[in-house]
Amino acid sequence: MRLHVLVEGDSEEALLRGWLPRFLPSHSFVIIRHRGKGRLSRDPHHEMGGRREGLLDQLPAKLRAYGKSLDPATDRVLVLVDADDEPCMELKQRLLETLGQCDPRPAVLFRLAIEETEAFYLGDPQAIRRAFPHARLQRMKTYEQDSICGTWELFQRVIGAGVVDKVEWAEQMAPCLGTTWQGKDANRSPSFQQLCSGLLKLAGERVD
Repeated sequence: MRLHVLVEGDSEEALLRGWLPRFLPSHSFVIIRHRGKGRLSRDPHHEMGGRREGLLDQLPAKLRAYGKSLDPATDRVLVLVDADDEPCMELKQRLLETLGQCDPRPAVLFRLAIEETEAFYLGDPQAIRRAFPHARLQRMKTYEQDSICGTWELFQRVIGAGVVDKVEWAEQMAPCLGTTWQGKDANRSPSFQQLCSGLLKLAGERVD
């Protein structure tokens, strides 16, 4: 299976480029980054201006193009978006409505990182320790997984980074982030668990 992966920017691309082949080693990937999240119009018939380059700005046109050009038997689409502080159910519904405007529809999986992809990292303390040996994991003692709390800022404090470099963080975490999403050793992030289970189904893998 070939997966076409739409992400917001460089850090998400770096993370998935290093992690996806470990999670789904028998599949191929085309990862397409954008210039930020952008905005999805509340009117699914509305077209954004041509100069907008965010993921959600371009999503309606890209989904229509995929519906006409991709074979769902061999090609699938993953759209990974940061929820930020948006209500998740509302954002997910608008994404599904956008897909519903496509004829034909591509095979698409929408997944939200809650609040940001750094929530995936915070769900795997052992991966943080492997990627950043001097991390102070006690700083996330009171963290409630996938809460809206300033996720990347917390991760920065945990690893003791002096500057914000999300691409570097992703490059260091990608080979360390676990591929286990069930059981006692699973990543604690519910949004990461949903990403994993959805990806397995999307790729036609067995999900126990």
